[in-house]
Amino acid sequence: MLSFPVDGAGFTAGPRELGDIVICPAHTADLEEAVVHGVLHLCGYDHEHGDGEMLALQAQVLGSLRA
Repeated sequence: MLSFPVDGAGFTAGPRELGDIVICPAHTADLEEAVVHGVLHLCGYDHEHGDGEMLALQAQVLGSLRA
């Protein structure tokens, strides 16, 4: 899974665009998890730094989707 942000943190003239997520289904065990993970990256979360906030939020979102 790769994510490519479009808009930065600054002002935009129109609606904000997060960016694109590219997923290779042949190399993805869980498509829902890959999509949620990519969207969180586009929202500015980073699982390599911090206190696990991103992965906790990912688990919460996936739990809501699968309930």
